[in-house]
Amino acid sequence: MLEYIVMAFSVWFAGFFPFFEIYVAIPYGFVIGLDIYSVVFWAVLGNYLPVPLIEYGYGKLERFAWFRQWQQRLIKPSLEEKINRRGKWFIAVFTPWIGVWAVAVTCKVLKVRKDILMKYTFVGIAAYAIVLALLIELGISVIG
Repeated sequence: MLEYIVMAFSVWFAGFFPFFEIYVAIPYGFVIGLDIYSVVFWAVLGNYLPVPLIEYGYGKLERFAWFRQWQQRLIKPSLEEKINRRGKWFIAVFTPWIGVWAVAVTCKVLKVRKDILMKYTFVGIAAYAIVLALLIELGISVIG
């Protein structure tokens, strides 16, 4: 049991750590011997965790007047509306490619709504993890 916990934590950490994220966490999970369900679960959990952390931390920053003023100068309300209306699938598709940390911070700066950020980053991360894990599992099955 302790061995599984150590392996699961290492996959979770690889998913959480910037620059490794899902790209490293999924193959790493297979290399250390986890099953496909554990690999996907722990990698997605680790890779998704920065989104609520950034959401929470950014909310704390918005309490400062200087930060709110900077943010208001940065983005116009018309752009904010367009991003919230049309940017959902961009977030889902490009989160795994760009990186969850960068996407989450950028979305907060651009005032993407919390529900859109939380939902579509998760969809993108989970879909990418499942596809990547299935491709690796298929490759291992064919070769092995």
